[in-house]
Amino acid sequence: MALRMRSLRRRLFVVMLAIFVVAWGVTLTVLGVRYSKDRTGLWDSSLSEIAREILVSMPADVSRLDGNANLRLPEHSAPPPERHGKLGRLIFQVWIKDRQHLVVHSLEPFRKPLQPDFADGFATRSIDGEEWRIYAITDSHGEVQVQVGKPTADLANDLRKGVRIGLITTALLVLVLAVAIQRVLFWSLRPITRIRQAITARDTLDLAPLPDHNLPDEVQPLVESFNRMLARLDRAMHNERQFLAEAAHELRTPLAALLTHAQVALRSHSLEEAQAPLRQLVKGVERSARLSQQLLDSARLDADRPNSERVPVELADLVAMLTREFETIAAAKQQSIVLDTCPSPIEGDVDELGILIGNLIDNALRYTPAGGRVAVSCLRDGNRVRLQVQDNGPGVAEEDRPRIFDRFYRVAGSNERGSGIGLSLVARIAQSHGARIEIGDGLDGVGFGISVTFPACDQGKPNLTPPSFRRRPESSSDAFDGGDGA
Repeated sequence: MALRMRSLRRRLFVVMLAIFVVAWGVTLTVLGVRYSKDRTGLWDSSLSEIAREILVSMPADVSRLDGNANLRLPEHSAPPPERHGKLGRLIFQVWIKDRQHLVVHSLEPFRKPLQPDFADGFATRSIDGEEWRIYAITDSHGEVQVQVGKPTADLANDLRKGVRIGLITTALLVLVLAVAIQRVLFWSLRPITRIRQAITARDTLDLAPLPDHNLPDEVQPLVESFNRMLARLDRAMHNERQFLAEAAHELRTPLAALLTHAQVALRSHSLEEAQAPLRQLVKGVERSARLSQQLLDSARLDADRPNSERVPVELADLVAMLTREFETIAAAKQQSIVLDTCPSPIEGDVDELGILIGNLIDNALRYTPAGGRVAVSCLRDGNRVRLQVQDNGPGVAEEDRPRIFDRFYRVAGSNERGSGIGLSLVARIAQSHGARIEIGDGLDGVGFGISVTFPACDQGKPNLTPPSFRRRPESSSDAFDGGDGA
């Protein structure tokens, strides 16, 4: 099985070189065929021209010559037998056609006629076991015929020589081109190499942007996207570090209070004397438990949950179920809860929606004094579903309202000790569900009110499965003294 090339540089180099080699091979084949044809035609043309030149060079009384009329070269200037000059092994003969008498011939003595039938034109025949290309032409009187011949092996030698020269030349060109392609690829991909080296040399938590200058157009968008991702990761890690620091601080305070109450209870001399610190100890434990649960909810929302289900949910049924859970707590504080719902299907995550509704109701009950009222409504308005929780408590000042959804923020001057996490969870869950949050006054023009508007959903059967989040304790109203910071 062929190995996969993971190197982009090697892949581009091999593909580009292979394309050139294939194109070179096809071109060379076409040129070779064309050269062979042209060379054959050139040979025939050369033989024809030589024969004509010899014929017109003969004297008018050529018929009176005999075969020994040739002049001879000096012995010191005669060419070696293995060298044949530019024309190769060319043989010509001048015949007196009617007597078939050879009167003039080339240096190589060949007494038999090249064209035995003395027919004019081109012919290919075998002479002494060797193939020859022959051309014969007769003068206008039909008396003298010139025959010119050349072995076809010389043509093959010429073709091989031309192909060899062409192969050597193109092989050198391919080598030069391969080196040029490699250098161009190295130069083109050098910015990517620099980025790789920059990433390798970084510390584990170094999320500074990668250098994005002088990058190719094909790589620039990738690096820019990676830098945007690094920026998001940097913000997320900064938020997490801040959250962990604030959470540690928030947990440290109630734990110190728990230790103090426990020590006071231990130093008590009687059970009655220990009752007060023990009650405070129970309150602190419940407050710490609720703070821990909210921290866990916040961490769960921070986690990447690509498989978080968004299913049809009947929000009115979920609101009614959670409101009933808080009725005992409201009764302990002589508070009343008014519920108004109608069918309100939406798409969402049941657990997250349960956290949102529970925190809104808990926040309203916590900051509403004894004997107060809380109104919870879930109504549909066209293609929107509006969840609203109002109370007639002290409310929130205008200058504090923009910050009540910040994590660990508490309203100054409040008698309730909240964690400042609940409303931040509400805001994040609403955002993940595409909902809009509005804040305003509560009941009878006083108090505080929050409304969350969701997109309605009419498709599918609503999911009526109860949420799996932790149920609120119902033992006493003090169980929620760790309420939110609104």
